Amino acid sequence: MRKFTISGMLTICLLLSVISLFAQRKLIDVPKVDPAAITIDGKADEPEWNGGAKADVITPVGFEGYFNFYGREVIEPDYPELSGRMLWARETLFVFIHIKDVVNDSSGLYWNPDNQWESDQLFVSISSRLGTPMGSNYDGNVYAAPEGPFHFLVMGDRVTLNNEAETFVPEEWRKFPEDTLRVFLASDISRSATFIDTIAGTWDVELAIYNPNVAANASIGFNFGGSQSSSAYGPPNGDAYAYWTWQPSVVDSPFAVPPTMPGAPGDPGGFNLIDAEYWALLEFDTTAVTTSVEMRDGVNGLPVAYSLSQNYPNPFNPSTVIQFALPRAGKVEMKVYNLLGQVVATLVNGQYATGTYEVQWNARNLSSGLYFYRLTVDHNVVDTKKMVLVK
Repeated sequence: MRKFTISGMLTICLLLSVISLFAQRKLIDVPKVDPAAITIDGKADEPEWNGGAKADVITPVGFEGYFNFYGREVIEPDYPELSGRMLWARETLFVFIHIKDVVNDSSGLYWNPDNQWESDQLFVSISSRLGTPMGSNYDGNVYAAPEGPFHFLVMGDRVTLNNEAETFVPEEWRKFPEDTLRVFLASDISRSATFIDTIAGTWDVELAIYNPNVAANASIGFNFGGSQSSSAYGPPNGDAYAYWTWQPSVVDSPFAVPPTMPGAPGDPGGFNLIDAEYWALLEFDTTAVTTSVEMRDGVNGLPVAYSLSQNYPNPFNPSTVIQFALPRAGKVEMKVYNLLGQVVATLVNGQYATGTYEVQWNARNLSSGLYFYRLTVDHNVVDTKKMVLVK
């Protein structure tokens, strides 16, 4: 039997501390939604999406991404808008990705049907087995679907698993001994739609993905990334000119290399294609109900002080509206607590610019009673108020 010395135990603790320092997963509360309310058409125009969990890679406020431009002389990514939204229902993860490209330069949206690596690409990565690494040969690990780790490959209006290529199945993933070569179809585990506007430079992708581990009080790993290309760069070089990934540990610095453990991929594409250690963790909590947060129009001037308004109507059943004002940009959280001090809903969680905002909340999953809602900005409490739900 192996014995551990004190110095050995200290070494193990130090190693675990180093790993936890580098491999930080962002935890995301994903709201539950009635699946009948979502139509997979590539537009995400249902109000439920306004309250979806956010993955804002590029916004006017800042960045949560890691980009590599392979030596091109650029000062910011060619995507002025890049974001994701997530909702869930039983065994289904709903994902909406919005990409807006710059159309008045040498890039624009570009897909080469003959070579996926020369094209604009989107990778949507999922895993219920975060202890299992991705393969390192860029085959998508599609034989591990639907539990994962694997990724969808999207090019233009085509949503595929590995571009529908015949794929070698490693022995540990074979369902039958002779199951060595297979074509894996995205339509077997998902419904999808895209909406493309080449004039505006927008590319929207909407997915309903089957995963048996999407359930109340469970969680799965998730990430998305992709590549940018052009007709001028792709064919001569045989590759895209830039790869990117959602990487929440890098904020407001899109070309900064994120802190990683030794052996991690040195390219943004690897954070989706060959390594699952830095994916976010989506948590499915039945108390995280859909919420809409919008900036109020028609308000005279910018706020001069932080404020949290009384919800209206109050009492309410089951929907209510709450307003708050920010004199400066900051990290905003608004949570709802029951009489025991337990968090029953997170209404706001993200970076917001100066302005007055309106939160629309549907508390249909909660029982009647007295609740408290609290606004914090940059981890400082602004105010706490009471509200009454009467059903």
